[in-house]
Amino acid sequence: MKYFTIVAMFFILSGCSATIQTHESYSTQVGVEKTTSIGNELYRVTKKRDLKNVFGKADIFGGKVGAGYTELRFMGLNRDGIILFRLTDIDIETNETTMSRYGSSSTTVNSNTTANATVVGNSAYGSANTNSTIRHYEKPQTTVTQLPPSTVEFLFDPAEKTLKLEGVSIEITKVTNYSISYVLNR
Repeated sequence: MKYFTIVAMFFILSGCSATIQTHESYSTQVGVEKTTSIGNELYRVTKKRDLKNVFGKADIFGGKVGAGYTELRFMGLNRDGIILFRLTDIDIETNETTMSRYGSSSTTVNSNTTANATVVGNSAYGSANTNSTIRHYEKPQTTVTQLPPSTVEFLFDPAEKTLKLEGVSIEITKVTNYSISYVLNR
């Protein structure tokens, strides 16, 4: 029993001290040549953050909340044969916590009743005194807000072959007016 208590305390305390981290997943395989047409995405990075617990640390059950995404789209070539890209970044803000996700609403009723009765013949005479307390807890409501997109269009000379952006590099293998072939690397 003592061993179980020590392990349980370690588990609880380690979960309460884990800092909130951001996790990313990519829509495109890394190291594999892909081809996409005009207007389509080269890649998308979906971002999630750890769900906060009551102490402001990471949820010990591994819960995550959406944090937004970043995507790069091929928009074609200009008259000089330069690639036009569109980079869009969208952030999501939320107040969701373990209490709003896993919590529940509850109502507690405490009642104290006292009764005094006197029986005389076939009749009962008496009085009753009732004190009641009702407490209600409503779990917090979650608010999720998608911020306005941050979008930038920019030109890139295909002769440079490799476009480096935050956390990724795109090796361009072939480009036409309507399509692009590339390899995504991290």
